[in-house]
Amino acid sequence: MKKTLLAAAIALSTTFASAAPVSIAFDADDTAAFWSKPAAGSFTDEYVFTVPYQLSALSASVTTSIVGNRDIDFSRVYLTDGSSTLFNFLQTSTDATGSEQWALTDAPLLAGINYHLFLEGSSAATGALYAGELSVMPASAVPEPGSVALVLAGLGAAGLVGWRRRRA
Repeated sequence: MKKTLLAAAIALSTTFASAAPVSIAFDADDTAAFWSKPAAGSFTDEYVFTVPYQLSALSASVTTSIVGNRDIDFSRVYLTDGSSTLFNFLQTSTDATGSEQWALTDAPLLAGINYHLFLEGSSAATGALYAGELSVMPASAVPEPGSVALVLAGLGAAGLVGWRRRRA
């Protein structure tokens, strides 16, 4: 029994590679780039980042590059807050060569939280490459209910004054 478990553990460790998380940061243009050349076989790559605005809208894309038999097939690309999945990227295209494009658009994120971007898949041969980019912008603010009530009260008062003037 112990030999079987040991053999299974060795087999899994040789076919599944998982590197330590890589920190990425946003530049002055509010973008962050990342890329990797995973070894042949299954892989999970993890990137950690925080957003620069209190309420940010994150857009992201990942593209695989194919040269000869060097191909990457993603099984899942997703974003977590460290404990639960927040957003799954969608595969938006695959061209005739097999190159994949995955994207996430306008995901609302908060500052001060370490977000984790995971890319899971398999690489047909060493030397396959993927590259991605994250971009953020301040999310449009949503007014608080008190502010909305104040605006409505002001419009109502202005309407009442106009109604009284027409009546007089």
